[in-house]
Amino acid sequence: MKQFGAKEFDSDDNVEVPVNFQKAKNLEFKKNKAGDFVLPPMDQFQTNRQKQRVIRGYIGAIYRQ
Repeated sequence: MKQFGAKEFDSDDNVEVPVNFQKAKNLEFKKNKAGDFVLPPMDQFQTNRQKQRVIRGYIGAIYRQ
């Protein structure tokens, strides 16, 4: 993240890191009442790479469950 000019975060900070800087396996998804993961709306993500990373994370979360 240093090379992109983003400041470093303390481990105690509760800051949301953009999808670009997260690994797919580290993404967290909300669960519905039935306990199933809910995929966030795709219009929140601008690039195909962001969308692909979210889909990969979603598939991985379901697989790990």
